[in-house]
Amino acid sequence: MPTASTTHHADHAAVLRSRVVTHDQVAEATFRIRVDCPPLAARALPGQFAMLRLADRCDPLLARPLAVYDVFSDGIESRYADFLYVVHGKFTRALADVRPGDELLVWGPLGNGFALPSAGHLLLVAGGIGQTALLALARERLGRARYGLPARTADPATRVTFCWGARTAAAFACTDDFRKAGCDVHLATLDGSTGTRGTVVDLLEERFAGGIAAADTRVACCGPEPMMEAVAAWAAGRGIPCAVSLETPMACGIGICFTCVARIRDADGGWDYRRTCVEGPVFDATRVVW
Repeated sequence: MPTASTTHHADHAAVLRSRVVTHDQVAEATFRIRVDCPPLAARALPGQFAMLRLADRCDPLLARPLAVYDVFSDGIESRYADFLYVVHGKFTRALADVRPGDELLVWGPLGNGFALPSAGHLLLVAGGIGQTALLALARERLGRARYGLPARTADPATRVTFCWGARTAAAFACTDDFRKAGCDVHLATLDGSTGTRGTVVDLLEERFAGGIAAADTRVACCGPEPMMEAVAAWAAGRGIPCAVSLETPMACGIGICFTCVARIRDADGGWDYRRTCVEGPVFDATRVVW
């Protein structure tokens, strides 16, 4: 039976009809949508997500999980939440047609989010659309924003490096958000159209060829599973703690359907299935059975 420690995120989530404030295309097949949703904006922590569904429609029937990219105030309280998504399937094709003033059903915040220990150097590694889970963490660790209700206090990092890999330069969206947050930004593309030619691990090898202070570095990673497995191996080989945000498909977001299970190692060396929606999506990379 689930314990309170694995369900409290869903227990505090709110289901709301939320008005779309802005909705813009920001890269190739990539959109940024802002919703007016104060309960979500007030509580969301870096790395948490929400389930979104088109209001008053039964097709598509199920909600879809999207990482909370960042939250914003109206000058008085945290009120707005931003999400970034790539148009890929039936839901995102329909979501791309939503206009400002329309309403969405939003349920969140959900999941455990990132809770990294203090570190002088925070290394953020993203692949594909994985950057959506990392911006708020960068802003929190650099002292640019506080998150949660009550707002949690994060030990500031002296340095945040953001390494992002994608197929081509056209896939990069809102990169300046990370620069404005104070991150040292480095890019890689498989086609060599910008940055390092190759994968994000090739970028890591290039960027830190001279070594890295493992004892004072922590890695937070999100992206396609093969990429996260490779980053986890890169970090483990250097003795650097690494937290990964898994992108397993979800249907409910509250641990009922068991469609989002991942194999996670136990303390005794065995493994069991864990639901990424309530026991994740963030896990210690060394515990994931890839």
